[in-house]
Formats: sequence, C-alpha cells, structure tokens
Amino acid sequence: MVATNRHIEVAHSVNIRDLGGYSTVDGRKIKWRKLVRAGDLSELSEDDQQTLLDYGITVDVDLRSNAERKQFPDQIPTQMKFLHLPLFDDDETESRTTNERLQKAYSSNPHSGYLRMLYAYRRLVVNPQPQQAYQRFFSYLSTHGENETVLFHCSAGKDRTGMMTILLLNVLGVPEEVIRADYLLTNEFSVPRINHRIALARKAHMNRSFMASLRDLSSVSIDYYDQAMTLINYEFGGIQGYLRDIVGLSDSDCERLRNIYLE
Repeated sequence: MVATNRHIEVAHSVNIRDLGGYSTVDGRKIKWRKLVRAGDLSELSEDDQQTLLDYGITVDVDLRSNAERKQFPDQIPTQMKFLHLPLFDDDETESRTTNERLQKAYSSNPHSGYLRMLYAYRRLVVNPQPQQAYQRFFSYLSTHGENETVLFHCSAGKDRTGMMTILLLNVLGVPEEVIRADYLLTNEFSVPRINHRIALARKAHMNRSFMASLRDLSSVSIDYYDQAMTLINYEFGGIQGYLRDIVGLSDSDCERLRNIYLE
C-alpha cells in the first residue's frame, strides 16, 4: 500500500514523507516514525523545524554536494544531529540550477533534460562516490538506527533520495511494485515545486524545448527507475548482488536492519 497520508506537511518544503507502513515479502511492516525521505530543508521556518522535531526526527542526513550545502544550508533545530553524505560533487540532477543556467543546455533539444536524467541515474549506480555514500548510510543505520529517527534528503527529494530509498526498501524486503510506486509518488508531492519552476520559465519566455526538458528535470519517470535497475541487473547480477558487493551488506547486516526497522 502506498498511502498518501505518509506526507509530512511543512510550509517551506515539499515531498517529505514517512516510509512507515510498507509491507514486506515476509509479512512484516516498516515501522512508522523511523525513516523519512525529504526534499530541500534550506528554507524551513521555526514552525517547520518544530514540526519535524515533534514528528520525532533526530538525525538529518544531507545527500547534497558540498556546494549545494554551502549555498543552501539546512535550517534545522540545534537538537537535531547532522550527517553529510554527498552522492555527487555537484548537482548532477540540476535540481537547484537556475533557469538562466539551464537555458543554454536545454533550449535546443526537448529531450535533453530527459537524457540528462538517464545519465544521472547511471552515475548513481556506477560511480564510486555515491557507492561510498550508500555504504556509509547503511552503516549509520545499522549502528544508530535503533535509537534514532532518520530523515535523509537532497534538493528535491526525488533522484538521490529516490535512489537511496530504492536501496533501503530492497534491503528491508519491500516488493518491487511497492518500491516503484513509492518512487513515483514523488511526482504527486512535487507539484508545487514543479509549477513554480515552470512559472519562472514562462515568465522568462523560455521556448518549448526548454519547458519540456524542465519538466523532465523536475519530476521522476519510471524510465529513470528502469535505467538504474537495468544497469544493476546487467552489471551487478541484480539488486541483491549490488547490495552485497557494492553497498557491502552481508546477509546478517540486512537481517539486523530488518530487525531494527520492521515490526
């Protein structure tokens, strides 16, 4: 079940949602208020911060680059721990790039944004930096997860956060159709952000090619998911091989994580 009531409403962010309640193939469920995926936290008000504290979040894991973190630092309460695990050295997914910077790259070909996203997902699978971030993330969950409620995020909460969620839900034994549905749920909760980016582009009189690419850059597609999973299946022998050989999770590691996060 992909419940829409898992969304955590705050005034100055989008796409914050709990992974609790998902059933696994062995009949267990992910615990609520333990794992939360999110988008940008750089504009949170004091009320927003209190909402996250009241929800029980104790750790903020930032998957963005050093440059993104420096330019748009997370606004979180002092009581919340912070962990930085950059998946890329820059914003490969173009989530924070201005329309002016995007114009040159995406105004000539309506498919350029789509192709850029396929490239980003390939990098999320094969590049050493995201692979190391995955290792550190799961090590943190295994070591500290029993006593923490972890929020992890990037700029839009859709690609870097989406890939981390795909791996996490596979570790916990969630069926693939549910993992795919959770991935696509991002589009439902990103509407305000997408509309804002489109409105700015229209105001700047961007052409149709640019608008098409901007939509592809601002949303998720099952093609992006399939790009990552096809590469994982072809190059690494499937998701279990990837989790074992690249993320470094043994059977006992996975069982420990399931014991922490499943009821």
